[in-house]
Amino acid sequence: MAEIFPDEGIDYIHGIFPKNGANIATLYCGLFTSQTASTVAARTATGGAVPSGWTEANFTSYVRQSIAAASWGAPATNGNGRKITATQVAFPAAGSAQTVNGFFIATNSASGAGDTIIYFANFDDVTANALGVNDIQKVTPSMQFDG
Repeated sequence: MAEIFPDEGIDYIHGIFPKNGANIATLYCGLFTSQTASTVAARTATGGAVPSGWTEANFTSYVRQSIAAASWGAPATNGNGRKITATQVAFPAAGSAQTVNGFFIATNSASGAGDTIIYFANFDDVTANALGVNDIQKVTPSMQFDG
């Protein structure tokens, strides 16, 4: 499994700590279709009104799923780093077929001005998920930093 905090995600985190910036109460989980089942976007990938370096899922009925701050568990050691996991989210039944390669964590509920991508990750089993019509994609969002 690959994962990355892109530059804009690290910059966002640095704006909160150590600069005493305001944190947001809700993050959003989305799905990406670009890259492969074992690779993620480059560190230079961006969100915003015109995302660059990656492609977000767009099957019929797709919407990013909210993750409230209280949904995140306690950080724990995992392998060579620290990991934090949130409560599982479910994406609505696909109204059209599409293959998804992983998930991302963003600041906004949709692409647009001010949307920042914090984190990208493939699924733990490093397998692309070929969603058919009426399939539901479930994701247990997590973020890990290996030091």
